[in-house]
Amino acid sequence: MTRFFSTTFLALLIAAGPSVAAQSAIQFRPDAATFQYSEDESLVEVYLSFRAESLPFVRAEEGYLATLPTRFQLRPASQSAPVGATVEAVYDETFAYRYAAPDTTSLRPEQVFVEQLRLLAPPGDYELEVTISPEGGSSVGAVLDITLPNYAGTTGTAISGIQLATAIRQAMPDDPMSKSGLSIQPNPDAYFGGGGIPVQYYAEVYAPPSQSDEYTLLAFLAESASGAAMPGLERRTQRPARDVDIAIGRLDVSEVPSGIYYLRLVALDEANQAVAEQSKRLFIINPDVAVAENSMGTLSYEESLFAAMGEEELALNLRHAYVIATQRERQQIGALASDEQRRSFLATFWTNRDEDGIANSNAARRTFYERLIIVNDRFDEPGGTLGFESDRGRVYLTYGPPSELDRRPFDTQFNPHEVWTYENIPGEGRSVFVFADRYNASQFELIHSSVTGELSLQNWQSEVMR
Repeated sequence: MTRFFSTTFLALLIAAGPSVAAQSAIQFRPDAATFQYSEDESLVEVYLSFRAESLPFVRAEEGYLATLPTRFQLRPASQSAPVGATVEAVYDETFAYRYAAPDTTSLRPEQVFVEQLRLLAPPGDYELEVTISPEGGSSVGAVLDITLPNYAGTTGTAISGIQLATAIRQAMPDDPMSKSGLSIQPNPDAYFGGGGIPVQYYAEVYAPPSQSDEYTLLAFLAESASGAAMPGLERRTQRPARDVDIAIGRLDVSEVPSGIYYLRLVALDEANQAVAEQSKRLFIINPDVAVAENSMGTLSYEESLFAAMGEEELALNLRHAYVIATQRERQQIGALASDEQRRSFLATFWTNRDEDGIANSNAARRTFYERLIIVNDRFDEPGGTLGFESDRGRVYLTYGPPSELDRRPFDTQFNPHEVWTYENIPGEGRSVFVFADRYNASQFELIHSSVTGELSLQNWQSEVMR
């Protein structure tokens, strides 16, 4: 899991311009993959993407320059340390990334800068803290939970971490992104789909099944970390059973509906039994693609969505539904006692919200999960609060993006706060939501809204006054 912290708001993407680049918090996304190195150490690759529009560009001799001092601290997982013990970092380095632009107005909304860092550490459970501290600006950061397997010291087959990529090609000399003779452009954002962008990946298979000179590798897209392959999105290849087999591939996801998916790699032996597995979560954005037709017999579309889900996936879907559920539905969620009851509840929950009545589709659920991707990307808060469980995340999921966003992170008279304005919420008209970071802890609480049933505090200005 990635936990973000920030002294300011990870801003919604808005139109480019010099003032935006100078005032918005830096938007970045970290990711990591692990690989075999030696019997005593394993390799961690850390990938960062910086949203170009959000960087603090300042005028330089030629054009504009953004400098990002970025600190990487890798330390053993704190939950495994003795009470009161100091957890020393096994890696602690700071790098100053620099980016130049001739004119900040030319920065595109989708433009990102990508960096890669390699480091070694003994096998174990770690926390990787990434902190960006621009001069004159507020620090932002994230913590990645990383399990570093002992690939070299483990008997049997193993699969490395999966690196998602935007491009894989033959490496040129001195290419900083090269690995195994390939140039791999990391995709820390893990977004695919829109504009025909395929899912590309790199992984390594260690000591594959060696009963013969070949083994089978399955690569497929699934709707859960343990789910089955989606139709038409499975690749089965015969691979040479060398000590380290380099597995690269691509999947066309241009016809896959928007949502959260998992890329799964499975190594099979001669008996077609799985001997090693690895998975990686990713996001697909295809707003114009409708959900595939129901192929599960007499099940309704909503029932088919949850019929194959296991306990873990059902629990996560219920946490998602809880955010926008009514008080009565929340009580029902608390009383569910079996997976079948959970499946039935979820099917009914989304059927009741499907207003267009189009068969084999649920626009309300599709819209919710498109928003969920955005919410989890931008609204994580300290203390392990996931984006969809934060106050801002709930409001975004319930009402969509605001028509106007007034952020006040540096007001001398008030604590950091945000005012979200909606032009027309059905049944409410023009509406306002106010979120405040009352304790300067990067946790924005809803303190006032004009919407019926939401928290209302008419003198909210006094609540955020310093």
